[in-house]
Amino acid sequence: MEPEIKAVLFDIDGTILNAGSAGRKAFMQAAGEVFGSTGTMQKVDFQGRTDRYILEESFKNSPLRPEELNSKIELMKKAYTEALGTTIYQYEAILLPGIKEALNELYKNQNIILGLLTGNFVESAFIKLARFGLDKFFSLGAYGEDSTNRSELPPVAQRRILENKGIHLDFSRMIIIGDTIHDIECAKTSGAVSVAVGTGLTSKETLMGKNPDYYFDDLSDTENFLGVISAI
Repeated sequence: MEPEIKAVLFDIDGTILNAGSAGRKAFMQAAGEVFGSTGTMQKVDFQGRTDRYILEESFKNSPLRPEELNSKIELMKKAYTEALGTTIYQYEAILLPGIKEALNELYKNQNIILGLLTGNFVESAFIKLARFGLDKFFSLGAYGEDSTNRSELPPVAQRRILENKGIHLDFSRMIIIGDTIHDIECAKTSGAVSVAVGTGLTSKETLMGKNPDYYFDDLSDTENFLGVISAI
């Protein structure tokens, strides 16, 4: 009996790497350039949110009309990408424990579809990954422009897997790895397997309060982590 195909979908910020303030700085700079204001962005919690959500939340009580915001999304993405290409090297960025070793092993496994499920826009996701040479590991995913609501991203990932791999993967064969409660909720909403990691800003107690299927303080024990992934 051949092993079942499964997808392992990683969040980026706080799970794969920590980019310091590079992302927030670039995002606010781009918003100021494109919309002439950052609205209430300074007060918005970026953790686990999609870039689209952050924009809408920042301007929901401003004079900026939703249709104007929507019409300038591509300009925002372009300005953000350009700014992030600079700030990602201006701030201290950290590759989190065990990530490169885990990705190397998962990438070599023919029964694993390796992907992203992130709140980042596509271009910004790959700028962050390229900072550590990790962009080569990922060819598909669900991203911040796909929905305002992170819990709507698993069906997008499922569709992209079908389009790119020709495989219709049940949600129960999708493993979503992330460092916030929103990653856990997103997995549970779709019926995917949730793997929480304590490498972000959310406490272990808060993460465990959402009852993830699995929890790791970090991924430094590569053998243990891969064993869990294999057993799912």
